[in-house]
Amino acid sequence: MIKVVIFDNKQVISSIHPNPEDDIRVAWAQEGPDCKGWCAFRETGELLYVVDRDDVFELLIRAALNHLDLNGVERGFCTNEVMFPGLYMLGFKDAAGGGLEVDIKEFFKPGGCCGGKG
Repeated sequence: MIKVVIFDNKQVISSIHPNPEDDIRVAWAQEGPDCKGWCAFRETGELLYVVDRDDVFELLIRAALNHLDLNGVERGFCTNEVMFPGLYMLGFKDAAGGGLEVDIKEFFKPGGCCGGKG
């Protein structure tokens, strides 16, 4: 079973992300001793990038958005075009100022863009 943990420890984050800032978090997917991938994101809702080693993109995005939702963030957004195809598939929409965005409450709403089962 794949387990996802959210890291906020700057020392841990600095091992995979250059110049970790105070608001950067990492969703880390692990199965046994194997790292399946990670997603770096900001506490403001910005998804920075995903390293997907075993088709865990959706799992990492959901974990990051869940963490943000639990911390009162209403909107997830991304300007990293490499992530756009996967984010479009998850229901992200074009943002007015560029990039993609999603309303996090709508994302997890039953019957929402890619949320929970109804």
